[in-house]
This record gives sequence, structure tokens and C-alpha cells, in this order.
Amino acid sequence: MNDIHKILFIRTDRIGDVLMNLPALRVLRESYPKSWITLFLDEKVAPLLEAQPEKDEIMRISGDQFASDAEYRAKILRDVRVAHFDLAVISNASKHLHWMAFKAGIPVRVGYCRKWGFLLNKTLSDDKKEVLRHEIDSNLKLVSLCSDAKWDGIFTLNVQEAAGAVIIKRLDVAKLLGKKLAVIHAGTSNEKKRWPLEKFVEICRWLHNEKKLSVVLVGGEEEMSLSAELVQRAGVPMTDWTGRIGLQELSAFFHSTDVTFLLSVDSGPVHVAWMSGAPVVVLYAADVPGSNPGRWGPRSSRSQIIFKPIKEIESNCVIEKIEKVLA
Repeated sequence: MNDIHKILFIRTDRIGDVLMNLPALRVLRESYPKSWITLFLDEKVAPLLEAQPEKDEIMRISGDQFASDAEYRAKILRDVRVAHFDLAVISNASKHLHWMAFKAGIPVRVGYCRKWGFLLNKTLSDDKKEVLRHEIDSNLKLVSLCSDAKWDGIFTLNVQEAAGAVIIKRLDVAKLLGKKLAVIHAGTSNEKKRWPLEKFVEICRWLHNEKKLSVVLVGGEEEMSLSAELVQRAGVPMTDWTGRIGLQELSAFFHSTDVTFLLSVDSGPVHVAWMSGAPVVVLYAADVPGSNPGRWGPRSSRSQIIFKPIKEIESNCVIEKIEKVLA
């Protein structure tokens, strides 16, 4: 497709879903080295990809408003139409996104054959759940509809220098610079995947008392009360950054060699961590649909996973996995 000069790559939802597209984006850039690539992202997730070299710009939207407000969608459609894109790759199936690409007159529209997939002209059957294909492989398969390039297996989640400087200053102020850090994310957007707080308490005490590691808590603003309760109940020194650093800073933090690992249930910070180079210990809830390492697990040889019903995961099993990572 030598006539592809402007590309719109669309992914509008959660952190993990967006990051799983980085290999596909890398392939797209290799296939069209001189094309202008615009990422169409939810404004909440967009900061994570600010420093990605594969893209030329980011078009930020409110995903919630796009889904619920017809007037807002019409405004976004006008913005897309005047940009005169030649190719749209729509990574998350959505009737509104498919409609937008069609109405904007984008000649080549690539996506999954569902949710008004008839508005696209290059489609892939959405069988990800049935075959339990890893999300990265599904995204690469989608991009193969408009690219002959092969992924080289390299992950890159870049961070801005300013974000790195912010983290260094924060670590210095907290007297953590140069120390070995254990990072804990105790929250989750899905209550059914939540590991009991008392077990996080056990792990934090063990990390402080037995492993002599400094514990740092991370998470979103909505998880601040949970982390505060964890600090209170554990009764050991911890640094609580929950709701206090942005996504760019979180990635910069996980790029730090001071971070020994992240412990979390299946969540967005897990993907930020392992793609930034930090080992992760991840708890996948086998009794919750959609929480499966076969599709969402870290592709990192330094990481460890546990895949069991969430209430059946015992602290000693998690400690065993942490020991393997630390070793």
C-alpha cells in the first residue's frame, strides 16, 4: 500500500489493552516508515505513550463521552475527517469507532468483524476468547491485514526525561534513592479480582521484617483509601504514592533499577511495570472471567504468575514467587 501517507491507530480503553498494542504499533511503523501515524487514545491513558517513537502525534478523546454523547462524537468525526487519513486500524471493536472511520471517508479501514464490522473493508474474526490467544498476538494478527512486516520481539515503553527527573526527586525526598524497593498495588477496578487486604498486610510485614526491603504503594486516586488502610493495618514503615503520581511517572518509576518487583493482581500497573523492565508477581483470579495469563500475562522471563481462584491464593505461595524473583 504505497499510497498510505496518514494512519489513524485507534485504541480507547484501559491501560493494559492499550499497551498490548505496542508491538503492533512497532510493526506498523516498520511497514510505513515515512507515514504520519496518529494515535487515537482516551485522555486518561494517553500520557503513557507520549514518548513512543513510533507515533507522530496523539489525538486525545474522552472515551466515556465518545460512547455516550452523539454531539461529542460528531465533533470528533469532524476532526478526523479534516485530517484525511488513508488507513485506520481499529484495535478495539466498537460500533461508534467503526462508524466514525466510515463516515470520515478513510479508504482503508481495518478492524474486527463485530459491532458494525460491516463498515470496515479489512476485517479479522474476533476469536480471541475462544482460542485464548495472547492479546499481543491478536493485535499483531490484526495489523497483518495491512502489513507484511514481522515483529522483532522487542518491547519499548519509553518515558519522558521530565518524568524520570520527578521520580528521582521523589525518591530522594523520601530517602529511598539507591535502596531496594518492593512495590505493592493492592487495588483493582474489579472487586471480584481483589486479594484480601489482610494477606497484603502479611506480605508487607514479611518484606519489611524478613527481607529488609522498602515498600512503596502505588495505584489510582480511587484506591487511596485502600492503601491508607493497608499502611495502618500493617504497622511497618511504607511509602504511599497511591494517587500521587501520573502514568508517565509510574512508568519512569518502574524503569528504575531500584525497583526489585511489583506485586499486584491482574491490573493496568502490571503491564506498565513489566513493559518498563520491572519483574512482576501477578495474581490471576481463575474464578473471574477475563483474568487469564494465557491472554493477559506478562511476557517477561523474570516475572512470576499465580493462576487460582483469588480467595485460594495463600500468602506463603506468593512469598515463594517473590523469593524466585528476588533470586
